[in-house]
Amino acid sequence: MVRLLAILISKKNSPEMKAGALASAIGGIFAFFLLSAFADGEVRRAEMPLRALLGGEVYDELASGGESPQHYLQRPPISGWSARLAQLSSPSGSRRSAGWEEERKDRSDDRLAPDFALRAQDGSTWRLSEQRGKVVILNFWTVTCQPCIEEMPTLVELANTLRGRDDVELVTISTDRDWDTVRTIVADSSGLKVLLDPDRAVVRDKFGTRLYPETWVIDPEGVIRLRVDGSRDWSSPVVLDMIDGYL
Repeated sequence: MVRLLAILISKKNSPEMKAGALASAIGGIFAFFLLSAFADGEVRRAEMPLRALLGGEVYDELASGGESPQHYLQRPPISGWSARLAQLSSPSGSRRSAGWEEERKDRSDDRLAPDFALRAQDGSTWRLSEQRGKVVILNFWTVTCQPCIEEMPTLVELANTLRGRDDVELVTISTDRDWDTVRTIVADSSGLKVLLDPDRAVVRDKFGTRLYPETWVIDPEGVIRLRVDGSRDWSSPVVLDMIDGYL
């Protein structure tokens, strides 16, 4: 840009050269603002599923480093290309991009999900640490929780939508006393994976959950990215966008 300005003000350069320099300058400015607008749009698109799940005000508070007694958010997902665009559109973009990969690797505030193993309704043992490489969605519930029962059909629908995908694991964990109680709400044929935790050794002792329903999202590296308290419509298309954002 400085070189273009020098061409414009120099008396030695021809009108044609000055016209070309002016066109280049205008084109560069236009490209910068276009790139900035596109990057902003990409960031907003990446944020949209979390805004829909948490609500705009709660999302803004959590994304800015605040805390919520009901929810948890650890760095909203932005795809590599979108993140790069966001860096380029910021005044400090060139300085940040040099250490971007190191910053991504050194995340001391990441919270690894505690490992556990529980029995599934088919008698098999399901272990969290064996799900690395997948986005894991854990939903905690009990039959005495009316909001849990109300959202359960949407979880069943989500499970059926995700059927055949090997990069996502959707699991619900019931704290009820036995499988007969669980089956009053979720049939074995529903397609939804259910684990049983009657002693609450996982739900309460490892994750600290006491109110239901509560849903946790864990990324492919085993890091907790999101906790949502209360019922949601998990069959909404924004949930699929949210999942894809963590892959």
